[in-house]
Amino acid sequence: MGYKALVILELPDATEEQKNIFNNVLSKELWFKIKNLNMAWEISFNQNWSRGGAIEAIENDLKKAKKISGVKRMEYAMQLDIQLVVKSC
Repeated sequence: MGYKALVILELPDATEEQKNIFNNVLSKELWFKIKNLNMAWEISFNQNWSRGGAIEAIENDLKKAKKISGVKRMEYAMQLDIQLVVKSC
C-alpha cells in the first residue's frame, strides 16, 4: 500500500480564473479535490514511491500549477500516511 497525501492550499490574491487554471493543472496530475472543501486535495502514490519522492512530486506539481496559472503566492500544508485520507464528504 502506497502513501496517501492530504494537501490544503491557499492562493492569496489569486483571481477566480487563476484558481480555475491552478485546479485544472492539479486535476491533470491526478490530484482529487475533496468534495465540499474549498482547497483540499487528495493524492495517492503506489507502493514504489518513497516518502521523500512523494513530497518532491507534490511540490513539483504545485510549482507547475503556480507557474501555468500565474498565481503569485501559494501557501500549503501537507500530510502523508499509508492510511486513506478520512473525510466526511
